[in-house]
Amino acid sequence: MTEAAGRAAGWRGRLPSRALGVFLVLILATFLASRTCGSTSGLLDEDEATAIAKREIDYPIDGTNVRFVRRGVSQHPYWAVSLWQRGAGGAGYRRITVVVVDAESGRVAQVDLNRTTP
Repeated sequence: MTEAAGRAAGWRGRLPSRALGVFLVLILATFLASRTCGSTSGLLDEDEATAIAKREIDYPIDGTNVRFVRRGVSQHPYWAVSLWQRGAGGAGYRRITVVVVDAESGRVAQVDLNRTTP
């Protein structure tokens, strides 16, 4: 056996079992934290966000698109709900409104109305 291999084998033999146990506990705690910190339980679902967004407009809609997004350094969760009305003859869009709904509280964070010409 070479000198380097002997040193490596000696090091493993001297590793206290308590240190190994602490290391395994830390790995387990890290894994559990990663699973629970990013949890989306308790958040509004897509249908609730759409219902909140519909209350922000005053026109009949032809369709919706909903996206779950995270914003900012803290990665706060939001639903971006696009509500749209088709243009004359189904070509293009007459109105498009994007309502950003806080996925935790349900409050409307932003409303962007884009009226386009038919």
